[in-house]
Amino acid sequence: MITKMKKYDFLIYHKDYQPFLLKLRELGIIHVVQKQSGTFSEETRLTNWIDLEKRYQEVIGCLNHLNIENKIKELKAVDKQADGENILNTAQALFDEKDKLYLQKQGIEREIDRITVLGDFDPENIHRLERAGWYMNFFVTPISKFEDQWIEEYNVIKLCPCGSQCYFATFTQTPTLPPIEVEHIRLSEKSIPEWKKELKTIEVRNKEIDNELVRMAQEQIETLRYNEKKVRDLINFEEVELSGNTAAGEKLMILEAYVPAENEPQTTEVLQKEAIYFNVADPTPEDNPPIKLKNNRFAKAFELIADLYDKPNYNAFDFTPFFAPFYIIFFGLCLGDAGYGLIFLAASFFLRRSKDDFMRTAGQLSTYFGIGTIIFGFVSGTFFGISFLNDDGIANFSWLQPFRDRTLILDKEQLFFFALIMGGIQIIYALIIKGITRWIRYGFFYSLDAFGWLFTILGVGGIYLLGDKGMITPELQSTLLITALSIGGFMMLFFNNPAKGLKGIPGSIGSGLFGLYNKLAGLLGDLLSYIRLFALGISGAVMGLVFNQLAFGFAPDVIIVRELVVVLILLFGHGINIFINSLGAFIHPVRLTFVEFYNNVGFEGGGKAYTPFVKQAE
Repeated sequence: MITKMKKYDFLIYHKDYQPFLLKLRELGIIHVVQKQSGTFSEETRLTNWIDLEKRYQEVIGCLNHLNIENKIKELKAVDKQADGENILNTAQALFDEKDKLYLQKQGIEREIDRITVLGDFDPENIHRLERAGWYMNFFVTPISKFEDQWIEEYNVIKLCPCGSQCYFATFTQTPTLPPIEVEHIRLSEKSIPEWKKELKTIEVRNKEIDNELVRMAQEQIETLRYNEKKVRDLINFEEVELSGNTAAGEKLMILEAYVPAENEPQTTEVLQKEAIYFNVADPTPEDNPPIKLKNNRFAKAFELIADLYDKPNYNAFDFTPFFAPFYIIFFGLCLGDAGYGLIFLAASFFLRRSKDDFMRTAGQLSTYFGIGTIIFGFVSGTFFGISFLNDDGIANFSWLQPFRDRTLILDKEQLFFFALIMGGIQIIYALIIKGITRWIRYGFFYSLDAFGWLFTILGVGGIYLLGDKGMITPELQSTLLITALSIGGFMMLFFNNPAKGLKGIPGSIGSGLFGLYNKLAGLLGDLLSYIRLFALGISGAVMGLVFNQLAFGFAPDVIIVRELVVVLILLFGHGINIFINSLGAFIHPVRLTFVEFYNNVGFEGGGKAYTPFVKQAE
């Protein structure tokens, strides 16, 4: 659910503006609306701070990678007195030097490769020949294009052949190149031993830099993180300061902010002690208060997925708790293997013990996905690629037959229809929620359009089912179908836009007819989209089966070697299958949620996250 907010408008004397902002930051619960309406000269300073923050983030990211690479877990505590910018400059200079050395190393290695074929000699000897009046040049040409007369004309000496290429040197008494149409090889500045000596120097320096960066990663990364937060505090303060509007000849500052309604008494009590004017009220429909979600532990984990799309509008509803159960079911159907569910459950055990909030949330989701995959993997009849059913739909293992008899294990045809049924249930569920939320927000008449679709779908479906079971006569079935379609059509056509009132009925009928066609086509398309749940599950099961057959079918019939090959193929194959199908099992339920469910439930986005003005560097 969306936490209710209170809107605060502040009027501050310009000389008290900065001290007041410091007081707000100490309070740590006020979300200031950042409009960037100020025209302070410090804007250039703000740009510099933003650039400095990016530098901190880049260096911290590189140092953190070194800690992960070297499996360093014990980090030195933060030194709040240290000069963070100096540490940053030192680390950045080392990384820059390392990059330059890498480029130098590549250049030298290419140069060595280029001149190796010419032989190991000192370039100074070439220069001595030039001073004596002889000019030596190197060339390369395909062997088939080498002309023997060059030997006499230009005193050619052939070097060692290299594949189809012929390398040779010419000796002439003129500084100009011989007039032969072949590729000239530029003389290197240094000999091969000299270049290798330079490479050795680079390697030694590289090792020194690596050792220093590893030390900094362990001893100073926490200090850099602290200083990054200090810079972020400066940026936040500056952005908030620039958000104030001026009045009375720039003598007064006007600031707009929001506070969770539950924190209003505490906020008002603190502000009343300050010598400033403020007004507190409920937000109007035209306002756009920040969004702070308040869900239970189960739904809160799925906020991570909901945020991939958008924050809900403050005046609308948060549908995270409503799509969460379906997401688990859809994930389980897409992955479709109970054995893979055990892998997810095992992974969640480690993720939930992480110190990082994101990883803990991912671990919680992994738990739910693992449970869902175990349940619906069992329903799909697959365990690490082993099928529970044969081609005739009979259980391959006798102890599973009772589950099959109770339709707790489904064959492929049943899975296909189960996916469609789950899609239909979610669409109907979405329409129910849409009708209720519109009733709550706008009134009963605004909900009739959604309830009209719901009445039509359930009514027609129920009447058809009663007739199919022989519970009503065909004549009564026809009468009831016409009645259901008439009532539902009336609700959809006449109440698709109640805001226009009675005068808008003709227009409502026109727009209703147009909307009726779009909605019918949309509902059919939405329903068919859920077939992907069946398709992904089946494809994953088939891939698992193929890897099992490869493992046991192609392993050599040699003791120990056979077992080793089987294990390697199974680990590699199922590892690939879990990775690929896990991506699909995550992405496709996301698509079904954000497109099919959100469209039918009437999701309204555009909300901005609640970010209280608070000091981060403590």
